[in-house]
Amino acid sequence: MPALPVSDWQASLDQMEAALGNALTALDRYQAGWERMLQSRTAPAPAGSLELKLREWDARLIAAAELADSVERELNDRQAAVGRWQESIKLWQAGQA
Repeated sequence: MPALPVSDWQASLDQMEAALGNALTALDRYQAGWERMLQSRTAPAPAGSLELKLREWDARLIAAAELADSVERELNDRQAAVGRWQESIKLWQAGQA
């Protein structure tokens, strides 16, 4: 019976753990961004021109886009880690045949 590729599995699991940790960090940043946005909505609106309000919305939209991009990168990393893990399982199964 061939030896189990435990080191490959461990490396794949370590990569998955790192990807999940990064995803959770990004989600925490995303949640903090929403909390800041919600707090600013409950505060009384500042008296100002339409231009000031538009700039504030632009800043919010940019922040939301950055958060969405970071979450997408984390999800792509996680997907790649799962793919590597699946590939190592396939290679191991092929060695068993």
